[in-house]
Amino acid sequence: MRMVNVVSATLPEQAVARLRARSDVEYVEEDVVLYAFAQTLVWGVDRIDAELAWPAGNTGQGVKVAVLDTGIDSSHPDLLVAGGVNFAGIKDGSTQPADWKDNHGHGTHCAGILAARNNGIGVVGVAPDAILYAVKVLADDGSGYTSDVIQGLDWCATNGVKVASLSLGGTSTTSLRNACARAYAQGVLIVAAAGNTGGAVMFPAAYPSVVAVSATDSSNWRASFSSYGPEIELAAPGVSIFSTYKGGQYAYMSGTSMACPHVSGAAVLAWASGLSSAAAVRDRLTSTAEDLGAKGRDTSFGFGLVDAQRAAGSATAPVDNPPSVDLTAPAQGAVVSGTVALKATASDDKGVTQVEFLINGVRVGLETQGADGWSASWNTTGTADGAYTVMARATDTAGATATDTITVTVANADAAPTVRITSPAAGATVSGDVTLAAAAGDDKGVASVRFTIDSGMSIVDSDGGNGWSVVWDTTDTPNGLHTVIATATDTKGQTASHSISVTVDNRTPSQAGTVLVESITYDMSGGSRNNRDLMVSVHVVDNAGNPVPNAIVMVAVYRNGVPYVTNLGTTSANGVVTIRVRYAPAGTYSTRVTSLNATGLIWDGATPANQYTK
Repeated sequence: MRMVNVVSATLPEQAVARLRARSDVEYVEEDVVLYAFAQTLVWGVDRIDAELAWPAGNTGQGVKVAVLDTGIDSSHPDLLVAGGVNFAGIKDGSTQPADWKDNHGHGTHCAGILAARNNGIGVVGVAPDAILYAVKVLADDGSGYTSDVIQGLDWCATNGVKVASLSLGGTSTTSLRNACARAYAQGVLIVAAAGNTGGAVMFPAAYPSVVAVSATDSSNWRASFSSYGPEIELAAPGVSIFSTYKGGQYAYMSGTSMACPHVSGAAVLAWASGLSSAAAVRDRLTSTAEDLGAKGRDTSFGFGLVDAQRAAGSATAPVDNPPSVDLTAPAQGAVVSGTVALKATASDDKGVTQVEFLINGVRVGLETQGADGWSASWNTTGTADGAYTVMARATDTAGATATDTITVTVANADAAPTVRITSPAAGATVSGDVTLAAAAGDDKGVASVRFTIDSGMSIVDSDGGNGWSVVWDTTDTPNGLHTVIATATDTKGQTASHSISVTVDNRTPSQAGTVLVESITYDMSGGSRNNRDLMVSVHVVDNAGNPVPNAIVMVAVYRNGVPYVTNLGTTSANGVVTIRVRYAPAGTYSTRVTSLNATGLIWDGATPANQYTK
């Protein structure tokens, strides 16, 4: 290691040259000036026109908003946090108002989208002068208990918070539903992220008292990860959002978690415009949203993209001449098959930005523009025969749209179906009532699946409502090897088959050794966190009452009648396998053995009655 002396000085050029020539001087360079990064208006805040509300004097001033999340970095130079409270993991009813620091980053990112200061550095949020509170309900790993969220909502209701922003979710509970309804009735507008599963809307967003928010990308399409459904009320930007982060930093993040605070910020602006109730703010948000997708409310965007400027009451409706569009191919009433060319021409006084082709409301995609107009290809080979609505939708530079619609009939050649037996497995040993299940498919639809035993007895499933399956009573079939055949028939009468071999073994305990579940016991001695782990012990014996070691046991633990934990274990030398239920919450527990395999022994299939209440 060596010490290096660095000196800053103002010198004439001749002195600089002499210093550079010295052997004991490593380098001489200009003492350049560095500058703070300029403030950025991120694309999400810009897309919802939040910055257009500020010149009229509405920046969210005087409105309390709470971010229920992992906390907020109160030392971040771009955030002004009025206060906070911590409920994360605290079970004794107390609070820790000073301990709401964000060690995760998620809460700070959401807070910046909502209310980053308009201070010339970093970023600026939707409502930069909102009174911002941190309500920590998620631990540093980003998870939290429903009870913590409920405490956070109750705190908002009793402390005059007007908007609660929840970029979190999970499964539904009665207590959470009631807490949301209670807070909303007390004047708190609750805004929540729909979820990132690409499937159904999660809770609490799906509750009627909560504004559910889906995520959009920079092209105003629903983000691929965004949950959707009839509960969606509004959409907002949620892809590659730049915002504040823990440790005074900034980061890009994506998710409905990012979309949620855009709507929460718009709600703050609506409150600040003089509205007097959560219901009035909610109505303002939905009535001023920019309609996306299907006309009116839909499952992807709800009432549309939130418009912060109009929600703030500071916008006038734009005047725009809509475009015109003409769907030129195929012709109205045409019969089509294979790959179909879709063509349209469009015009507008200010310019057409895109023409989309939709089949029964679903966008085909990959539209291109050429000298003769717009075009796309529609592959009908995987489409059922029948009538379809083809729509061309043109959008101009102001976002105004026009449509032209025709009806065509798809008539493709029919392919044979496919079928595969999925249960039981080939080579399995079965007894009693056995569910025979198959996966079947066809380009036009499967009419039925017939299950046949040894080319003799057969059972037909003709609706497939719960998958293609039937129940086979094997007690009417001799013990031994048998062939199971599944035959699928499509709507045109074409068939396909798949077969497997299974062994039927309906011998009674008197005919073979038996393994039994003798008892199931519970205790709370497991774990190292105040005995919160529930230990479930399954005792396995043979028909002589001897412990059975090395038996493989599948155990399902139920809480309040609902499956809670499923685990596989092997019995010890004393015939006991113990399943640990980590951090088991209060409730009534019961356990059922779903499978038991022991070499040379047959399980009688029974689970003794058991129950434990914590």
